[in-house]
Amino acid sequence: MVSTSNIKVIDTPAAKVILSRLRDKNTSKQEFRRLLFKAGFISAVEISREIPLKEYTISTPLNVETKAFRFEEISVIGVLRAALPMVWGMLEVFEEADVGFLSAKRKEAESAPPDYRMDVDISYESIPSKNAVIVIVDPMLATGSTLAKVIKRVRQKVNPSRFIVSSLISTNIGIQRILQTDPSSIIYTFAVDPQLNSKAFIVPGLGDAGDRAFN
Repeated sequence: MVSTSNIKVIDTPAAKVILSRLRDKNTSKQEFRRLLFKAGFISAVEISREIPLKEYTISTPLNVETKAFRFEEISVIGVLRAALPMVWGMLEVFEEADVGFLSAKRKEAESAPPDYRMDVDISYESIPSKNAVIVIVDPMLATGSTLAKVIKRVRQKVNPSRFIVSSLISTNIGIQRILQTDPSSIIYTFAVDPQLNSKAFIVPGLGDAGDRAFN
């Protein structure tokens, strides 16, 4: 895994293979959903490094007491709709996490503004009330406009100990916008792609993750 203090690029062989199949335009929607689920699982394993553990004691079948661990409180928040399969994959690791969703959609235009600052509508929200570590899941971190607004909306409801962003593909523009919004955020991503096109779509990217997952 390549990392700086705030950016963690998950570049394990398994992550590279899954991302390659997600990028392929010939991947069916059924396979695309399965791959998003697997990506969520892999991302959660890596993100688990950031989650504090609580120690307790258990008895083994040999009636010997030994140390055991569980995660401290964590909330996973998915940005609808594309994040759904990734969230389910994450819950294979963070089984006791609270789960929330926001329906956020940026307003598309024929051409993006020069600073790629897009208008975003949030039409639905269900945010866990605990002040826990919060993992926000959105496969595509393009301009950062959506996730920046989501982070601000979550902060209006709770005071998380930390924000962690889980994405598949990010851009430097999107990353910088998140860090301007919340400098302490940590971003886990499978790749940082080089550019955005005139409509603010990631290039080479993988298309619209929600459309590809749900047709």
